[in-house]
Amino acid sequence: MPSFVRTGLAACLLALAFAPPAQAIFVNGGFEQNGYGGWSVGGGSNPGLSGAPPFTSASVQIVGSTPGPASVVGAVSDPRAPGIVLPRAGQYTAKVNDEATGAQLTRLSQIDTVTAADIDPADGKPHIRFAYAPVMDDPGHAPAEQPYFYVAVRLVADGSVLFEQFAYSGQPGVNYQPGSGSWKYLPFQDVDVTLPANAVGQQVELVVIAADCSLGGHGGYVYVDGFGSSQVGGGGGVGAVPQEVPALDGAGLALLAGLIAVAGWLSTRRAA
Repeated sequence: MPSFVRTGLAACLLALAFAPPAQAIFVNGGFEQNGYGGWSVGGGSNPGLSGAPPFTSASVQIVGSTPGPASVVGAVSDPRAPGIVLPRAGQYTAKVNDEATGAQLTRLSQIDTVTAADIDPADGKPHIRFAYAPVMDDPGHAPAEQPYFYVAVRLVADGSVLFEQFAYSGQPGVNYQPGSGSWKYLPFQDVDVTLPANAVGQQVELVVIAADCSLGGHGGYVYVDGFGSSQVGGGGGVGAVPQEVPALDGAGLALLAGLIAVAGWLSTRRAA
């Protein structure tokens, strides 16, 4: 066997054996395409929440349909939330809405199908995991007028909610941390949604909303990252590029064993 063929074979086997694990559910779930490929970005303006606290998804009102601001950030510092380490996982994290004012509202969503690849062998059930960190100005308006964020996972077939988090800026009982000036934030919150076993084959929808105050003078946004069925990795912060250490699954171990066997056979051939 020519040396260049042996080298190519070894390289291919090593690449397959040490391939990083996939995130499974959700396309571009870690925003590592440095963009919003696979996601739907919508929005409009925020006229205020309907009703009174506690607010739910039914409280959300959107005027117009112009998508709100959405960006992707790397290893940066957020001056309004110094305790948030970016990126949260990989090299990029999504920023839904922004610090600008104008009663803007951004809605991020994706629908995908749960598969057997989303099953965690630890409990035999499918999981959806991700992380979020809201950053909200707190002008002290009435609750319905405050900046807010909303994150939810629901089954498409019947609309049942699997996970939901809704909070306005300065909401009592929410452990917001003080940022710069009147800004407040939450450090990244890691979410692990355990789905019922019969969720395999069903569609789920992920929705993230971040909104400015309805009076137009104060901003609010939320960082999100790591959407998938595997555990969310930690971000390395400013100046660091986190690297995921690949783990060998059964197929990877088999390929590695094959590589070792091929190397041993080639060595025997050369000795002969």
